[in-house]
Parts: sequence; structure tokens; C-alpha cells
Amino acid sequence: MNKRDYLVKTFSRTKRKDYENYILTAIWHKLDNIDIKPVSQQYVKRENGTHALMDLYFPQLHIGVEVDEAYHQSNELADNLRMDDIISAVSEEAIEDFLCMRIDATQSIEEINNRVEDIVEVIQERAAVASMKWYTYEEELEQLKQKEYLSIYDDVSFMNIKDIANTLFGKNAKAYQKSYFRIKDKMWLWCPKLSIVINGETKSMAGGWINFLGQDWSYIDESHQDQQIVEARKVSYQNEINQSSKRAVFAKYKDNLGFNRYRFVGIFKCIGPSPKGENLIRYIRVEDKLNLQKVIL
Repeated sequence: MNKRDYLVKTFSRTKRKDYENYILTAIWHKLDNIDIKPVSQQYVKRENGTHALMDLYFPQLHIGVEVDEAYHQSNELADNLRMDDIISAVSEEAIEDFLCMRIDATQSIEEINNRVEDIVEVIQERAAVASMKWYTYEEELEQLKQKEYLSIYDDVSFMNIKDIANTLFGKNAKAYQKSYFRIKDKMWLWCPKLSIVINGETKSMAGGWINFLGQDWSYIDESHQDQQIVEARKVSYQNEINQSSKRAVFAKYKDNLGFNRYRFVGIFKCIGPSPKGENLIRYIRVEDKLNLQKVIL
């Protein structure tokens, strides 16, 4: 997607929110710098474990803007976030210079414009001393090949499983139909489509498989709607434990523009039945980094 199409799609997400749309587009146009990449409706994981919504986020500068409108000025973010939002959230604790600025949409137009000017000035000051290259997806993949490791805190996502395998694991595939396969020795690649919870009930999003990721990404509980498959997995998971197998997990989700993406959520190993139920198999995160130098073939 080129810059023009990206920008149109990004700001179109606020077109039904009149005050927010006015403020965010005012900030963007006053910046007058098309090398700065904006992201709308970006969730951020706070250091205390809660989540906040940045109406506008600049990933190159680690700056977020929250617009306070009358109808939600005193309301906290709902606890029941979509799993997609949780996975795609930026981690505030991993960014030393993270800055969040707020603007009150209930003020007069003069006060709003003055606050917009203040925010623009801060963004421009940080942009003046930062690297402002807006990398294409292909350039981002090439950069990853030069890194020593990939962390769960890195704001990196992949369009498909092929790109994960080829970029991080030295494969040369044209496509992958499976979401789970061996990479090397005892390391497996697992790209699950995570389940969602509706009215307290976990729903499958992929062929009957139920894959629930804890909000802190510390564990995954796996099951299936078919009881025969559940019983078969109770036998096969023991092999994973005996062989000390590990899974490099890239969870599938939809990004803020609605496209399917995959994000690294850690390296997991099976420990057996979940404390939440005997039909659930629990995987716990044992590493939050993937050492790329060791896995490249």
C-alpha cells in the first residue's frame, strides 16, 4: 500500500467521529511532513497492565495523542478488548521516551486550535532529531534479517506465514498452507488464529480450534470443539513434553486497518493440562525473544 492510500484509509477510520476527525486531521496537516507515519486507533499496553487507546500514534517518534470527547471523557476503556487489539498493542513499558498528549474536544475552537499548535510543535521538535524514513513492508523484512533477535516488544508484524519462515528462519518457500510445522530440531512454528470470548464463552475462529492467549501473553490454552480431537491431543501433547519441544508463536490478528497480520508473542512450551480445565492444554511462555542468529539455517 502506497502512502496516499495508507493515509486515506487511516484517517477515514475517524470520519464518523466529527470532533476527533477535525482534531486529528488538523494535527496531520499542520505537521506538513509526509515522512511522518500516523497510525489511528492504536492500543497501548500501560506499564500497570491496562490498555489505553491512542486516537493517533506516531510510531517513529513514540508519540500518542488522545482526544477527550464529552461522551467518553469520564469513562475508562472497556475491560473486554478484542483479542486483535491486545495483540497489536504497543507496549509502553518497552519505550523509554513514550509520550502521550491529550486534547479536550469540549473546549472552544480557539482553545482546541491552541492545543493543536502545542502538540504539533512537540512532534516537530522530536521529528527534527529522529530518523524519519517511512519503510515499506519489504524494507522492514530486510532490516529484520540483520537483527540479532526479535522481541515480543518489537512493533513488528508479518503479512503471512511465508514471510515469517523466509525472513526469520532462512526458508525459501512460496507459500505455507499449515499454521504449525517444524522449523529446526526441537523448534516448531505455530501461527494460531486466536479465539474470542463472547458473553463469557470462548468461540473458535479457526476450524474448531480454541486457542486462548492470556492478556499478559504468558500462556496459551489450546482445545478443540470436537471431543475426539481433544482426546487425541491428550495423548500427543505428552510427546512434546518428553521431547522438550518449543513453539515460536506468531498470533494471527487483524490490524487497525483490517488486514490480517502475524505478531511474535513469545516462545512457548507445553506443560500439560490447564488449570482452567482438563480439556485444555496449556503452553507457557518461556522466552520473550527469538534469537535470529541461532535459527537461521
